[in-house]
Amino acid sequence: MDITIKTIRGVTISSLITLGLAACSSSPAPWTQADDSPWGAKHDAEEQNLPTDDAVSDTSLNDPVLLADPEPEPVIMQEPEPAPAPEVIVPVVVEEELTPEQTVMALPGDGYAVQVYAGKTAESVEKFKNDKDLSGLTVVKTDRAGSIVYVLVDLHEDRAAANAAAGDLEATTGSRPWVRSVAGLQKIVAQ
Repeated sequence: MDITIKTIRGVTISSLITLGLAACSSSPAPWTQADDSPWGAKHDAEEQNLPTDDAVSDTSLNDPVLLADPEPEPVIMQEPEPAPAPEVIVPVVVEEELTPEQTVMALPGDGYAVQVYAGKTAESVEKFKNDKDLSGLTVVKTDRAGSIVYVLVDLHEDRAAANAAAGDLEATTGSRPWVRSVAGLQKIVAQ
């Protein structure tokens, strides 16, 4: 159903013309005629010295009095307001920061990790990371036969990228890193 502004205007104008024609009459309105005035009888009685309303008996109070219909208020047609745009509800997504362990577990298992350093405390691994300026690497908590070990890893999508990163890290740290699969790392991540 395609309603346009022109169609709405056409219907509105037609309605106004119809209302205007219906309101017109061949005879003048009753309140504009002097003979039909409800006050005319009072004026005539005063002129003829007939008793006024005060002197009329109580039975005349029950007589119906005809009053003219009030003039109808003009109908003002306004252009319809456009419909408000539908409210779009945008869900607020609160992303929790993932722990390094959750990040590793969310990775596909076919990626590779370059393990650079391992330590018994997170502080010792962080110290090594800071001393060697390895800020882009991740410290992950692992469980090896019931013992917690923290490892410093660099994560990559394929083995070639991991091998290249291992060469660069060996030059930076002075020790040879270990390239392993993300799936293997995921098996020992402590949760």
